[in-house]
Amino acid sequence: MYTYPITVEREGRKYWAYSEDFPGVYGLGNSIEEAKASILESMRLYIEECRATHRPVPRARTVYMETVSLAL
Repeated sequence: MYTYPITVEREGRKYWAYSEDFPGVYGLGNSIEEAKASILESMRLYIEECRATHRPVPRARTVYMETVSLAL
């Protein structure tokens, strides 16, 4: 079991997802759920490739994440 934070952003009508722990690995979808499913599959394939080629699997660097609001 691996645990990583992901970010989903909207650009136009599409959503794209990424994790800072997986540079160059992205997910894309027409909804947040599609983008999440896409990035999870991409990350799974990346980890499988790391394991098959005996390269280290990325470690999660983010230890805390929160959405905050600022009143100005």
